[in-house]
Amino acid sequence: MFFSLLKLDFVNAFSYNPLLFTLLPFFLTYYIYSNYTYLFQMENRIKKNIPTFVVPMLLVITILYGVLRNLPMFSFLAP
Repeated sequence: MFFSLLKLDFVNAFSYNPLLFTLLPFFLTYYIYSNYTYLFQMENRIKKNIPTFVVPMLLVITILYGVLRNLPMFSFLAP
């Protein structure tokens, strides 16, 4: 998937790993925002934190995807 993204071939990247392809923007946004909040802050501006449920929600989605892709009914999710 990574090499397909480097080639800007988004269709193949999605077909290789739909979950990672979908969640990657959220992970990157969370990482950038949590590590570089000083870039987004101005003087006299209140720091806004990312809600605490975001990381557990991403973990639940990942586990749910891993379980569903192994069920025959969701075989289209399998690699």
